[in-house]
Amino acid sequence: MRSFVEAEPIFQAIREAHPDATIDLVTGPALQRLAKTAPYFDRVVATRPNLAPQERKEFSRQLKRVGYGMAYDLDGTKESMELRAAMRGFRAPTWVGPKKPVDRNKRLLANSALMGPGMRKMLRDSGLPLEERLPRLSWMGEDTNASANLDPSWFGISGPFGLFVPASNPAHRWPAEHYGEVAAAMGGEGITPVIVGGQDLGPFAYDVMQHAAELSRATGRAAIDLTGKADAAQLAVLARHARFFLAGPSEELHLIAASGTPGVVLVPASEDMQSDALYGREVVKLTASNMKNLTSDLAIMTLRNMGLIRGQSATGGRAFA
Repeated sequence: MRSFVEAEPIFQAIREAHPDATIDLVTGPALQRLAKTAPYFDRVVATRPNLAPQERKEFSRQLKRVGYGMAYDLDGTKESMELRAAMRGFRAPTWVGPKKPVDRNKRLLANSALMGPGMRKMLRDSGLPLEERLPRLSWMGEDTNASANLDPSWFGISGPFGLFVPASNPAHRWPAEHYGEVAAAMGGEGITPVIVGGQDLGPFAYDVMQHAAELSRATGRAAIDLTGKADAAQLAVLARHARFFLAGPSEELHLIAASGTPGVVLVPASEDMQSDALYGREVVKLTASNMKNLTSDLAIMTLRNMGLIRGQSATGGRAFA
């Protein structure tokens, strides 16, 4: 998801450099619907990960039969290198991409060889003109004929809401009780906390909701749990409608920030926070060597200073004098 977001300005550059070409995007199923809404591609081809060797060969043959003139490898993985090798020979496309596979097993907020500046340099060296700008997903949600499940009301959301995006790595995750305290403060202002992320975050989301309910003595839902329920396209639309986000290091964070949503990132000091999606946004970073030391009152105070909430703490006092 981060790679797709950071490549968004490049998608536009490729479209403008080849105005009369049919441009196909090969991606994974998780990004297929989001990619189809983008104005840069004529077709989106989704292939599942971990294809068997024979399946990979057949897929390569299908692509080769299309007869592409150019291929831009914005992934740089071992799989894309194998695809390039399989398409060599007669009618092989001109290939623009890294010479060796890049390491994708990097920290979520750090730059790998093909993230951000590295990708831009590679493409400029190939002669592709690039505009220096931040990734933006402003085109997402503009289709008035979009399906009903691309609307917050599909998930039972009405009125103002904020997005909670817990870190995918438990070691980097802000405690559930801290999220619950912010949720309780939001509930007092009529702002619904909506928790998003992977399905594995379900138990953590439950803990957040329990803490919020205990603090606010809520009779109904203290938060809405959408972990494992929103795809990339739905998440982008939710981000466009959200008042703000509160997030840890995660793939979803990049998509939400690129949607233009203001917010606060809770990040361990070990992360260097270099990201095209986050740079230059209305985003404040709070860091600590131990995530437990970042208090909920500090997060509430930051959201208040940004003008996103009024700032009452979970215990009923003010976040600061």
